Amino acid sequence: MTPIYHDEPKDWKDLQVRVAKIFSDMGYKAEVEKDITLVRGKVNVDVFATRKILNITETQIAECKHWTTAVPKSVVHSVRTILADYGANTGYIISRKGFQEGAHEAAENSNLHLFDFNQFQTEFRTQWVNNVVDELEMMGYPLRKYSDPMESFYDKYYDVLDEAKQKEFHQLQHEYENISMKTFRLYYKNAINGQLELDYLDKVVEDNSKSFPKDITINCLMDYFEYLKKVSKEGVAKFDNLFGQPLRKN
Repeated sequence: MTPIYHDEPKDWKDLQVRVAKIFSDMGYKAEVEKDITLVRGKVNVDVFATRKILNITETQIAECKHWTTAVPKSVVHSVRTILADYGANTGYIISRKGFQEGAHEAAENSNLHLFDFNQFQTEFRTQWVNNVVDELEMMGYPLRKYSDPMESFYDKYYDVLDEAKQKEFHQLQHEYENISMKTFRLYYKNAINGQLELDYLDKVVEDNSKSFPKDITINCLMDYFEYLKKVSKEGVAKFDNLFGQPLRKN
């Protein structure tokens, strides 16, 4: 199973940034080293993530322990108190070196989960891919339309381009036609029920990556989807610049 990230975080800061990035990609507003106010005063948490669903705010708090030793149960009790005082929906302690004896028992029957980084990734992998695929679909839509030679919405704008720019337009179409199709949700989701095709997601990512430039290294899902988002943004900007304005098909 291809992970979101293929390697371990380099340090505590990298761990925080990665955890926040995963939450952000799932539609949360994620902040690193956030001061929050509790009954007993302010406390700083490593990752604070919120999102609204039907006007209800969901809050997730993560403590990132890139320590050289296992996390003791005293830290678990402390984080449980923070979650309870703030009223967070769920909390996580993500530890590089695991947890000391009694830590897991201290988290039982609570909304606090204890993970290493790989376990954290696995916990959210499906939800993360779901959101990222939907975001990629929206980002890639104008590029797919620009790159499709069967489209006609840009014809009247194309007709007034000089010969050099018309040639540039066709070059851009050729450059982006194949890559733009990889932003289409049907590569990753069932056309009927809209569910992720998890059985062959890894195979799709592997096969699609083979057509990327040789200098692009894809070791994980983050590499893959971030590359497609980057290319989509760059490609749309090139077409918009060619026409002197953003053309969009409604």
